[in-house]
Amino acid sequence: MPYQDVNNKSIAPAQNPYVISGSAASVLSQKYTSILVRTKFINNLLDEVKQSIKIRRHIKLFFVGEYGYGKTTLLNLIAKEFNDNDGVCIPIKFQEIVTPIAASSEPDKHFESLLGAILLKLYNVLLNEGLLTKSDKVLFEETELINLFDIFFKFLERTQKYYVLIAFDEVEALFSNLRIEISYFMSFLHSLSEKFSQRPGWALCVSVTEEYYSQIISEARQLQEARFNFKILKPLNPQEVKEYIETKNSSVTLRNDDKIYPFEEEVIAFVAVVSGGVPRFLETICQLLWAEAEPSQTSVSLETARRIFSNSYRVYAEAYFSELRNGHELSEEAEAFLNLLFFIGGRRQSIQELLNLYNSCSISYFYGLNEQQAKSRLKKASLQLKNKLGFEQYIEVSGRRPSMYNLTNLVYKDIFKFRERL
Repeated sequence: MPYQDVNNKSIAPAQNPYVISGSAASVLSQKYTSILVRTKFINNLLDEVKQSIKIRRHIKLFFVGEYGYGKTTLLNLIAKEFNDNDGVCIPIKFQEIVTPIAASSEPDKHFESLLGAILLKLYNVLLNEGLLTKSDKVLFEETELINLFDIFFKFLERTQKYYVLIAFDEVEALFSNLRIEISYFMSFLHSLSEKFSQRPGWALCVSVTEEYYSQIISEARQLQEARFNFKILKPLNPQEVKEYIETKNSSVTLRNDDKIYPFEEEVIAFVAVVSGGVPRFLETICQLLWAEAEPSQTSVSLETARRIFSNSYRVYAEAYFSELRNGHELSEEAEAFLNLLFFIGGRRQSIQELLNLYNSCSISYFYGLNEQQAKSRLKKASLQLKNKLGFEQYIEVSGRRPSMYNLTNLVYKDIFKFRERL
């Protein structure tokens, strides 16, 4: 890779500041392989948490946002604040515990099994942290402690920790994978929060995807009484995307005068549109662009970014353009024209330039066509697309004699999202 740092030293491929799986990690996994970007929202939240810890104010946060918005990352950061203050975090990642419940128990006993799984997870975490001993497991067998909350709090009290955080992550797994009514879990959460209110240093944090928010908010009267603070996570805006990329890139290049290097300015706008401002998608796209640039290039241009993206997402593009054709009543020629533009990867192309490449592409529509046939069909497609009302959101046409054609950033965004549906 030809990228260089501020001292003109080559940057090794292993120094790619982005992670392919996104920026989120399991709760309490503090060994980040790349720098974590702290946005204004994150900084404000952590200031609030630090202040609450300092004055021993209750912390009860409910994070709502789609996949990749950074809910788990926020739980990680809050957990770190507790660890730094000689506290302890007990992570309950529901995606990890619902599978055995769904496989081994009867549906009408899912909730009962869930409570048992939470308690066992609590015990195992505290045992691994050295805050409980194996002899403490006898509490499971003491018949006088019938109420789960009694055992729950006996375990927490034995840690002798003033600051305790319970982090419930991926709550949506309970409702999508198990037969658990939202109202049941909300009642459990409400009861737990009331118990926590008696201990100023104990905190509850919860995360859930937005699809369940409206149903949860209908139960929110209880949660609001328990003083939960709902935080609705939003995508990053274009300026925040730029700042995110600047922080990541300059952490490796050490450049202060050109923080976005090796990306060129237009690439930032491309990433902002395609990722939709979702941190996990931003990480995935930038990791790809950083890693796949040609060795002969010292920076990533918009043309390079689009070509790299096209090479990786071509299979999704074919399905996307097929659906686009059906939705807008386009011809086969128009669908093939769009596929060819995507195949080429981002450069503005005239009909003649497309014609020079049609025979070497992998688009089946062009197989067996001679040059004259291909030229005729490309011209027919270009006229249809230019005259299609509202189609300027998908294709850019510039210049005259010859006209130049290019796909918009929105098309790349739609194709990136389309992969989730296949």
